[in-house]
Amino acid sequence: MPDSEPISDATLCARAPRSPKSCSSPLSPPLLLSSVYRVENLDDIDGMTGGRLEGFFYARDGHPNAVQLAKKLARLEGAEAAAICGSGMGAIAASLLALLGRSDHVAFSEGLYGKTTTLITREFARLGIDHSPFDGARPETLRDAINPRTRVVVAETISNPLLRVCDFDQISAIASEAGVPLWIDHTFAPLLCRPLEMGATLVIHSLTKLISGHGDVTLGAVMGPRDLIERVHDVSTAFGQTGSPFDCWLTLRGMTTLSLRAERTSRTALELARRLEAHPKVLRVHYPGLASHADHALAQRYFPNGQGAMISFELDGRDAVDRLIRAFHDVPFAPSLGDVETIVNHPRSTSHRGQDPEALRQLGITPGLLRVSTGLEDIEDLWRDFDQALAAV
Repeated sequence: MPDSEPISDATLCARAPRSPKSCSSPLSPPLLLSSVYRVENLDDIDGMTGGRLEGFFYARDGHPNAVQLAKKLARLEGAEAAAICGSGMGAIAASLLALLGRSDHVAFSEGLYGKTTTLITREFARLGIDHSPFDGARPETLRDAINPRTRVVVAETISNPLLRVCDFDQISAIASEAGVPLWIDHTFAPLLCRPLEMGATLVIHSLTKLISGHGDVTLGAVMGPRDLIERVHDVSTAFGQTGSPFDCWLTLRGMTTLSLRAERTSRTALELARRLEAHPKVLRVHYPGLASHADHALAQRYFPNGQGAMISFELDGRDAVDRLIRAFHDVPFAPSLGDVETIVNHPRSTSHRGQDPEALRQLGITPGLLRVSTGLEDIEDLWRDFDQALAAV
């Protein structure tokens, strides 16, 4: 209806305005919250659903903010395409379900993020999908884990929470020899390396963490070859796992400082790890940048410009951990990572809660283990809080 024609107040209030005409475009990505899009005719809807036309009609199937974020992430990882999901676990589930079906088999690295292990060993098992673990520190054990039904090898760039480093050269060679795609969770190491260039088929990020970087997003992403990403997208939309426009927009904003944050937090983490290692109350420190770390040589080879923001260290039992957490003045205890401020976490109580205690013990995830996600604070201010808190242990 032309603007000049009279209409009732009720109609005027109810109808959405048309987008204003403009010969310019916004410098910052606009936030587009609409859950549904106006389509001009049936030919256009056929064209969009058939892939002949670019456009949007229902936000669960795609929206502009997700497309912008997916393109940026694909370029960041050197991938053909990317799919955005509603959480890191959504991305993990959608990408694995795109590869696996009943009676298939997955080989997974020991010491994965707890919920990933739960997904593979419990939930997928209910669907008739079998699994075998292998020791990521001994890539040759992958050969024994792979069988004719294996459809994917699952590993992490840097494991959660003990920060073991994936030996990409050997793991990717064994997977390639078996004709099995290599799936890598890269959440702990954005910008430190590009797994796709080292033999991975799919790369997964929990965008909730280091990439968005401000503790205000729940989102995930999968990157890889276009045909496989299209399959992941189909699975994610069928299961309702797509991400919201607002979280995509926040992640795009957070990514603008990712390279600066990655450099700063890697530098701070290395210095904090050195000081923790020298402290008499600390039994052991896990950080790939330390010469004492089992995978230090691998870390130097694969991550020459910094070994990341994550540290784990051990105290003498759960009570010591609790006293430390209570003694911090400013460093919060929170079950996440990748924020602009430093946070500590207790894996046995959070990310790996409910896992078999004996299996955790064998992996080295002890009741006294803490995980630290370093932020952007000055190292001297940060150490002052750690030092006084350790005095209470």
